[in-house]
Amino acid sequence: MNATEHYQRTFAAHLRNPALNPPPAGVDPQRMGVYVRLLFNNVEDFLSGCFPVLRSILDNAQWRELVRQFYAEHACQSPYFREIPAEFVQWLTARQAEVRLMAQFPFLLELAHYEWVEVPLLLDDTQVDWAAVNSDGDLLDEPLVLNPVMLLQSYQYPVQTIAPDTLPSEPQPTHLLLLRNREGKVDFVVLNAVTAHLVQLLGETTTAREALLQLAQALQHPDPEQLLGFGMTILQQLHTQQVILGTSAHRQ
Repeated sequence: MNATEHYQRTFAAHLRNPALNPPPAGVDPQRMGVYVRLLFNNVEDFLSGCFPVLRSILDNAQWRELVRQFYAEHACQSPYFREIPAEFVQWLTARQAEVRLMAQFPFLLELAHYEWVEVPLLLDDTQVDWAAVNSDGDLLDEPLVLNPVMLLQSYQYPVQTIAPDTLPSEPQPTHLLLLRNREGKVDFVVLNAVTAHLVQLLGETTTAREALLQLAQALQHPDPEQLLGFGMTILQQLHTQQVILGTSAHRQ
């Protein structure tokens, strides 16, 4: 390692974690402190804006501890600030065992993921060809058109209800469908386990009838036709919630 590279690494190490790494020899600590505070505060401010609920349940010392650990440990792969939330979730996923706050807030990673996932859904450039969608079609037997910008996600905690005064004390398995609606906003739909399984099957089959019959088999339902009737109610609800946009206007 030559002198220039050594200087750069010493400089960067001090910026990341000034408590453990002294500044390069000959550098005024006060002037160096300007860069230390500026860079850390920029990252901290950006994360505060991207994870408002997570920020709200932690006190100032806890929040800065979490951000400082991320800032010190994680080597971001992207130079863009908009990618920092994804990098933060990646770091938290990989390092959760070493994050002290996880013991007090075991839902911390899931909450961070729930808050972050809105970003890629909003930025997804997929567009719906509404001319190819029949919003009044037969939801049971015609090929369905599902919302192309949605994510079926299961969590061990009810992340959508977490707030400073409603912290979960124990796991409560939760199934959420996060989607971008016609107005370009991200909504979430709370599903039970059976409906979550149905939504998964809808993405793997051609018609809802096929999906419901597969679901009946998985549940060992004694009367599949009865389940079809119940399923129609669920399909209508999913249509109203913009999970199902309609049926294909191009008959096959």
